[in-house]
Amino acid sequence: MEHSEQHMYDVVDALVRAGNRFRPAQRRWGTDPFWPTKSAQECYLEASIDFAVAKAVPGQPSELVLDEGNDLIFCALCFTAITGPAYRAETVWDHTR
Repeated sequence: MEHSEQHMYDVVDALVRAGNRFRPAQRRWGTDPFWPTKSAQECYLEASIDFAVAKAVPGQPSELVLDEGNDLIFCALCFTAITGPAYRAETVWDHTR
């Protein structure tokens, strides 16, 4: 069963309402916060992730990883990530943890 990415859009929306901004990906129909990458869809934020805001978004799956040490939010269901500027692309996230 395919899992929707909508919950990640909800997190991005909450972070933007709290004052953050994302680097938009140009898509066929308008602007989207998520860029396609080899391993996941990824949203690049301009400021560090406010994890208190992210944690307050209702309806998040238990597979959502809030990795404050790496400035990363990752969903193991839909393989979608939200990264802040402190995230290092060479960091390998171990999804088996």
